[in-house]
Amino acid sequence: MVHADFALSLAGLCAEAHPIETPIVNAKSSIVAEARNRCVALAREYAADVLLFLDSDMVFPRTTLRRLLAWDRDIVGATYPRRVPPHPVLGAYLAGGRAEQDGALMEMSHLPTGCLMIRMSVFDALPGPSFRFRLEPETGVIVGEDYDFCDRARAAGFSIWCDTQLSFDIGHIGQTVCRLPRAEG
Repeated sequence: MVHADFALSLAGLCAEAHPIETPIVNAKSSIVAEARNRCVALAREYAADVLLFLDSDMVFPRTTLRRLLAWDRDIVGATYPRRVPPHPVLGAYLAGGRAEQDGALMEMSHLPTGCLMIRMSVFDALPGPSFRFRLEPETGVIVGEDYDFCDRARAAGFSIWCDTQLSFDIGHIGQTVCRLPRAEG
């Protein structure tokens, strides 16, 4: 399902990106790691330099692509709140990490993939599949495909960066159930 607000954001981004070629790849799967891996494969078919993941439950400024490209980083994106209460911010700052550009760019240990740009050379440096879930045997906790990717990328020597200003400009579309109120009495 594609939200109308996402479609409007994507249309604005593509219009703003001109003359940058912006092929759009789309992969569907009930297993998000499979969909992300398919997007990597499709980006390779296009001989893309970078892959910008934009999940269909996100809204973002039309300048998102240019803003992330301007940082000239291997992995850079934005963070946002989880869609369900209590809405914690996804991702985690890297303990002892670096801040650059007066705090507008922060080094992270993890970022969610809903708005994340990755150079294709990062995928080339990591053994496949690029995205996969992982079970932590000590705790029994399932680590999501995005955090597992971040762990493996950092272990391979890549830094993960968060555009903190962009993080305030994007949104995560949630869903609630609305019902008519019942009459009292």
